Amino acid sequence: MSILFHCTFPNEKKWLQSVRKKFNRHKVFTIKDKFNFNEIHYAIIWNLPDRILRKLVNLKVIFSLGAGVDHIINTPSYKNVPILRVKDPNMAKRMSYHVHSQILNYQLKLNLFQKAQLKKKWLGEMETLLNHEITIGILGVGFLGTAVGKYLKKMEYKVIGFKKSYSQSIKPFKLYNKKNINTFIKSSNIVVSILPSTKETENFIDLNFLKQMKKDALLINIGRGVSLNENHLLQHLNKNKNFYVSLDVFKKEPLPKTHKFWNHPNIIVTPHAAALTDIDSSINLMHLRYLAFV
Repeated sequence: MSILFHCTFPNEKKWLQSVRKKFNRHKVFTIKDKFNFNEIHYAIIWNLPDRILRKLVNLKVIFSLGAGVDHIINTPSYKNVPILRVKDPNMAKRMSYHVHSQILNYQLKLNLFQKAQLKKKWLGEMETLLNHEITIGILGVGFLGTAVGKYLKKMEYKVIGFKKSYSQSIKPFKLYNKKNINTFIKSSNIVVSILPSTKETENFIDLNFLKQMKKDALLINIGRGVSLNENHLLQHLNKNKNFYVSLDVFKKEPLPKTHKFWNHPNIIVTPHAAALTDIDSSINLMHLRYLAFV
């Protein structure tokens, strides 16, 4: 069996070594190798060029080296080949930790103390809310969104979620859909966006969305940068001085040095680092799912 591996991660060599070690009974090729495209039945990829995907006419399954699949479905030559995403529990834990850190920074007013420190200003004690007094809305309740929501629920936060469609029997916490999304937004002290990149989610968080949020709310985006209208966010921040934002993803990455987000006092910028994909854990999961197909 022949497998094509391709990724654009800085640690690509480590990924390839792990794949070849786990799939040691099979031939694992990269696009730099010479191979017969017709013999490739499985692909383990991230950002595979369309010119290569177009030639893989006998693909049975595509494994995505991350939680997102937009890098595959948005490729012109993609023809409905089954896609298996990485659902790595270690990734979910890391993302939960990141979200919790940003919540605590806002909840305990550490962001205000940091600003005051730069001005050498002593603010003194400030009243803060307890966990159970804060409602956190998870925007996009997929694998990662569910994991983050469950983690926060264990921390005694009130958790609600938004999902376009869902089964009535599977509800880890109260869910809202498009019909009652306004209630979801207005009920949340903090909105955590874990939306994927699709045509429906492009600029989903726009001025209308932001205006319905509480004036002193926190917005965290760890999904995809395409879901946030960046200009609308800046407009909203200019009119709402107590509105705070934590952004890990952006329309253009790396974030250009001239971007206004860098210097905005109410925005925390992190470099798409909220959830590192664990190599060995992810490859082990892929191998188990691969065995189910052969």
